Amino acid sequence: MKVMHISKKYPQALGGDAVVVYNLCRQQQKAGHETVIVTSNCDEIVAAPQVYKFGLRDAPAKLDSITPKRLLSLVTLFFQIFPLLSKEHPDVIHTHSIDIAFIVSTAAHFYHIPMIHTFHIVTFYNTTQSAFRRKVELWLAKRTRPRIATAPNTYDVEKLQNAGLTQTVLLPNGVDLHFWRTDIGTADTTNEETNDFTFLSVGRLERQKGLEHLIRASSLLARMIPATFKVIVVGEGSEKAALCELVHSQNVADIVTFVGRKSPEEVRALFSKADAAVFPSLYETTPLIVLEAWAAGVPVIASSVGILRDASASFDAAYVVSPADENELADAMSACISDAATRKAVAAKGYVEVAKYDWRHIAQTAETIYRSAM
Repeated sequence: MKVMHISKKYPQALGGDAVVVYNLCRQQQKAGHETVIVTSNCDEIVAAPQVYKFGLRDAPAKLDSITPKRLLSLVTLFFQIFPLLSKEHPDVIHTHSIDIAFIVSTAAHFYHIPMIHTFHIVTFYNTTQSAFRRKVELWLAKRTRPRIATAPNTYDVEKLQNAGLTQTVLLPNGVDLHFWRTDIGTADTTNEETNDFTFLSVGRLERQKGLEHLIRASSLLARMIPATFKVIVVGEGSEKAALCELVHSQNVADIVTFVGRKSPEEVRALFSKADAAVFPSLYETTPLIVLEAWAAGVPVIASSVGILRDASASFDAAYVVSPADENELADAMSACISDAATRKAVAAKGYVEVAKYDWRHIAQTAETIYRSAM
């Protein structure tokens, strides 16, 4: 089978969609399938065989917004995709951004190639988003008419089905268990250099990730407990200056440290030294970093978004807190520090939970979806 993935991002451009597409392609290639990538024209995206870039050169951080340059790039994609499909003759097209899917859909229908679309983020029901963005997303989704749509969690699948996209099915995100496993006793370790309990947070420095609430929670926690602790934040983004200013205004400059962007290998090494991971996102579908922390054997504190949205009171694979609730987040961080036995049990349950997201299983599910659309 020959699969054409069309994604706005691809490594080394920042973004969870880039990671998902890359790993899905790797699994498909291992299974003997051929893959073709069509992606944005970014210098950060590594050139490789069967990787086609479209549009005007742009920065990865700009690709999450509809700018004039991005609109022009989408226009060029409309004209580029016809000859590209004629040249490559894929058996199935898998799109990973709804605006791109809309642009490609005309050519896909013209050549009678089944198109699968994955919603890596679903915003049409999210009232924190602008009404314009929510309406446009749903309008594009309905007019794209993918043969099958997928979403990474059951909540979003149900929302999409109820909105009229009845062909939506579940396709979870995956994780490379072998790569992320660190085999460490995280529940009983502290930062070797400072002897402080260390929290690690990884993600783009954007409002969606809720890092302002982590900073405020850290300030609350510092006044709650006698123990010393550190919060290491990995990532880059447009909110960095504002977040650094907030760190100083909350008097936690000696607690919260921004270390910039790190490679997966460097993040894995940071997990191996962390006592816990904390992810206070305001909205997600499936936070990949939660899966990676689980696979690394690190106890996780995370907001109830994405796959954790409907977590029951008995769910014990993570400390689950409400989004944007700084008091609840500080309480969870305090509980994580004070109870080593529970912390170790949470990490163990997280590793059991993440087994269902092994990329090998996810790739098999994707292949089943493709074949049902052909």
